[in-house]
Amino acid sequence: MKTPEPSKENPSAPNTRIFTYPKRLASACAEVLARLLAGEVLTSADTLEQCSTMRAAAHVDYLQKRYTWPIVSEERATGCTDGRMAIVAAYRLPADCIHAARAAGAGAWCAQVRKARAALRAKAAEAYRRAAAIERARKCLPPPGQGDFFGERGAA
Repeated sequence: MKTPEPSKENPSAPNTRIFTYPKRLASACAEVLARLLAGEVLTSADTLEQCSTMRAAAHVDYLQKRYTWPIVSEERATGCTDGRMAIVAAYRLPADCIHAARAAGAGAWCAQVRKARAALRAKAAEAYRRAAAIERARKCLPPPGQGDFFGERGAA
């Protein structure tokens, strides 16, 4: 008795892709995904400028491995301010994935991410002030275990 071969394609089957998202809405990783879902193409320079993160590749890798987003990486040539030309990665989501995610409610999640990131950015001035105070205090202290030239400070 022959077993029937399973159908390779069932046009009446609904999209079975399960979309999962980072839980921390105010994270840079969540903002990277929200921007990709908005159809943006991001490079590391874009994520530094727009998302305040220098870790574009790490976020893309995490979104691909942990959340199974099919992010596409393409090489692009770009000019540098020092006169060189560099090849960089440009990340995007395929259009069909963006449409399916939006149909599954991604728009609401993206709106929550934008709101959470805006609230975080509202605290930027205070973060700069605190960081400057820490650096000023740090400059007043000698490096650990190092005394002055005559051995008066830092001697055990």
